Amino acid sequence: MLPTILIVAIYLVGVNLVTYRAFAADKQFAINKTQRTPEKTLLLYAKSGGWIGAKTAQQKLRHKTYKQPFADNLNTIGKIQAACLMTVACIFTALILAPTPDEAHASLAAVADIQPAGAPVHVSLRPPAARP
Repeated sequence: MLPTILIVAIYLVGVNLVTYRAFAADKQFAINKTQRTPEKTLLLYAKSGGWIGAKTAQQKLRHKTYKQPFADNLNTIGKIQAACLMTVACIFTALILAPTPDEAHASLAAVADIQPAGAPVHVSLRPPAARP
């Protein structure tokens, strides 16, 4: 599991750096009045996991902060990614906290006061104690 988490972390760091660099390059293109990076491309970088880099570049470089459709789309991407992350976190938490089948069977047997399957049956030959 650790290698998968490490691969995902490396990917996210890389895509966020590329996204930040794309925003910085577009800002420089805007200053120099040369060919700009299409907004679709910048939003694609954000959608591919680089939303943090996009938002950081937008704030630090003050780039595309007033262009309302773009800013709204960027914020929507962030909300969707946050919702997906929360969903994955809830699923993993539920899987970690869920009892194993053996634990679940043992707890059900204790509640129902029955013997688990395959457990030795204890039979007492004593009569039940008399009540006072």
